[in-house]
Amino acid sequence: MIVVGVMIWLGLAASWLLFYRFPGLERGDPQDRGNQIPRLSIIIPARNEEQNLALLLGDLRNQTLEIHEIICIDDGSTDQTARIATAAGARLITSAPRPAGWLGKSWACQQGGEAATGTLLLFLDADVRLSPTGIDKLLKAHQKTGRVISVMPYHQIENRTEALSLFFNCIQMGANGLGLPARRGKNKSANPYQIGLYGPVILISQADYQAVGGHAAIRDSIVDDMALGQKLREKDIPFALFMGDHDVSYRMYRGGLRQLVQGWTKNQAAGVAKTPLLILVLVFFWITAVASAPLYLVLNLVGQQ
Repeated sequence: MIVVGVMIWLGLAASWLLFYRFPGLERGDPQDRGNQIPRLSIIIPARNEEQNLALLLGDLRNQTLEIHEIICIDDGSTDQTARIATAAGARLITSAPRPAGWLGKSWACQQGGEAATGTLLLFLDADVRLSPTGIDKLLKAHQKTGRVISVMPYHQIENRTEALSLFFNCIQMGANGLGLPARRGKNKSANPYQIGLYGPVILISQADYQAVGGHAAIRDSIVDDMALGQKLREKDIPFALFMGDHDVSYRMYRGGLRQLVQGWTKNQAAGVAKTPLLILVLVFFWITAVASAPLYLVLNLVGQQ
């Protein structure tokens, strides 16, 4: 009992650190920005995303701010993805055959980045949803921090299977240092415990993207968002992580339990190797406490029978 109690208390302390804050996006003030709205290129890699893409492109049409261009890279789709992109007025790029050594969606993103003409690049997954002020909030964060911006979208849940992602979302948030106390003092350029970005939403200047070598620099990385964060750190380019709300959201793993397990297994396994030891220890104690409390309660109830 003493051991269980100690583990629970350590877990509570770890949770206080891991989830100390929930950094959210703020809505921009047009008076602060004036007429200096940057040229924004939105890049959407898509493979068989006809349903999601139609929704996202509809969201982009309803934004309160002007978008310079929308580029959709059709990555070998066999459905109506290409037709939906062109019908919505997006610039369609049919992906060239993937060169040897390239993995994941990096090849599609690289082609979009090379074609973009904006000063800011916003990489969006096709399943992201944006309210009319979503782009405004992202640009406000970039203007305020002067950093690369990445957002962990709010997870829209529509069935019980998808609700299982809550636990893994918490692990991902904790392991990436998103909720840790903000750094104080003069050197706030980088948080050593934030190890990577969130792939669904990445806002980066054209200059910073070129400085890290674009997606070509991470062509062989299975989890491209984590790898891109590492490249930014190597170049001393700071990034800021935020939690999305209903203005920046998505729905994941609507394909059922098997898809959920496959997706989260890949993400967690790839992230563990890059997570700092201190964060791993905190996450371990948090998970242990979460598991210990209900287990101990069940054992006590059984023992009283």
